[in-house]
Amino acid sequence: MPARVNIAGERSARPAGLLGVRELRPIVVVAAFLVAVLIGVGIGYATADRGAGGGTSGTTAGQTAPELTPTLRTASWDAARQQGRARQMRVDDEPNPVALRLALSWTVAARMKAAGNSTITAAQVTVPPGMFFGAIEGADAAHDEYWAIGRIQVPSVANPPADPYVWRRIGTGPWTIVSNGPGACTQIPAALIQEWKGQPAPCAG
Repeated sequence: MPARVNIAGERSARPAGLLGVRELRPIVVVAAFLVAVLIGVGIGYATADRGAGGGTSGTTAGQTAPELTPTLRTASWDAARQQGRARQMRVDDEPNPVALRLALSWTVAARMKAAGNSTITAAQVTVPPGMFFGAIEGADAAHDEYWAIGRIQVPSVANPPADPYVWRRIGTGPWTIVSNGPGACTQIPAALIQEWKGQPAPCAG
């Protein structure tokens, strides 16, 4: 006797299966959308340029702000060096005297920022006329030491850091503050003091 087929049961089972697929389809679509969004966010974060912004000089860690390394003229003593010999120089003889003074202003502004004055800028710091500029010959150009001694003016600040300032630059490196305030001029190389015939004017008073 042939087996009976439950046609009614088969017909009733199919709609139930199809209904389950239809219920799952929106969930799958939503899940796929969320995965796509998360992948997009991840790619955007990985490729974002996080080195920009912040209102600084635009350099990253380990780099020097270009404002601190203005071009200096070729040393007149380059062809006949005598290591340790002092040279008197003039700021106005440099390719860009304004850039040189601005570099010194940058160092002062950076120190004031580090001390808590977050709004100070290099444009607010002035190195007035009367600064002294000189060099100590090195074994080669990379070891030449350039020195600057001067005072500063910061009209926008009630109590700016004390004068005088002594700055130094080695080769093509950045200008840095060696010392400032009372006793700063004791850091000036003796050979330069001798070349200048005594303490430079900014050290007085």
